[in-house]
Amino acid sequence: MSGSLHVVDAGAGPAVLAVHGLGGGAWFFAPLAEPLRHHLRLLAVDLPGTGRSAASGPMSIDGWVAELGDLIDERVPAPEQVVLLGHSMGTIIALQAWRAWPGRIRGLVLVGGLPRARPLIRDRLMERLAGLEHADSLAGWGSKVSPGVFSPATFRADPKVVADFEAAFEAQPVDSYRRSIRVLLDADASGIAGTVTVPTLILSGADDQYAPPDMVHAFAAEFPTPPTVEVLPDIGHVPFLEHPGRVAAAVAAFASGAAGLSSA
Repeated sequence: MSGSLHVVDAGAGPAVLAVHGLGGGAWFFAPLAEPLRHHLRLLAVDLPGTGRSAASGPMSIDGWVAELGDLIDERVPAPEQVVLLGHSMGTIIALQAWRAWPGRIRGLVLVGGLPRARPLIRDRLMERLAGLEHADSLAGWGSKVSPGVFSPATFRADPKVVADFEAAFEAQPVDSYRRSIRVLLDADASGIAGTVTVPTLILSGADDQYAPPDMVHAFAAEFPTPPTVEVLPDIGHVPFLEHPGRVAAAVAAFASGAAGLSSA
């Protein structure tokens, strides 16, 4: 049930539900809370079975979508709708949510995501899963993962952001992370983009290894109405950690303009 979910509810205005990807959590979106607080209500959640959210059953995209739908029904009563922000694997979740409860969604913001993990990333995740098979923690893995997450520019200009990410990454339970990898490897939202009828903003880092700009543009071409696509220079896979001001400005502008929401 949604009552077992850890949710950070900050700000006032039209609601944005932020859904993290693999290895993330509500904390991913904390840097957006302050710049958005006078414009939007940010609801950031730990997916069931990750972070501080209890699992009510086996991890799955469908289960997560169902629990997020319950959360929206409780926190954002109809007829109000939400802008659904999905990061990385959260893009797949957002697309599946669109298929499951389109009437509750007023716009989509898809960050660093594709409808399914591309082959290079699948191979990388399978190798990681094999390396973690007998591990009892993620100690030492933060520095192995971060080069695939951050732009080289972030490593040079803001090493503290990288170090904080590595520490938070290693603090999560290894079993939860292993199960999340398996969910992502099985996840596929191909074809759903062609059914989307709400405004969509797609954000990508120029140095994103998970969702490179050329693949993001190909993904955008699947939508019946062309989404707004912004490729952020000197940014990797986590733009809300690397340059939250840019992301907050883009989300606020989208929510108040393209999605037809009040700019409270």
